[in-house]
Amino acid sequence: MLMQILKEQENGSVIQRFCLALLQKCSVKDTVIPTMMEHDMVNWLMTLIKKSLNEKIHHFSLDFGSALLANIIHAPSTLVALANDHKQAQYV
Repeated sequence: MLMQILKEQENGSVIQRFCLALLQKCSVKDTVIPTMMEHDMVNWLMTLIKKSLNEKIHHFSLDFGSALLANIIHAPSTLVALANDHKQAQYV
């Protein structure tokens, strides 16, 4: 539910920043990573970071978003998933 709320928010909004902070803190537990992968968080975060090249994205969103992305990517379950999906691995 939190990921759905996050994705519905305007970039840089207070709600988006709080959602990213909460998700980043949760992402230190490997058990939540598969759920984040199911909700396509890697693609969503990559898109957010790419958007920052052309439009202003709040630095808080970028800081917590990139930390969340790093936690997701370094999780053992993600590494296995990326090993089985070469197209996704190249994108990341």
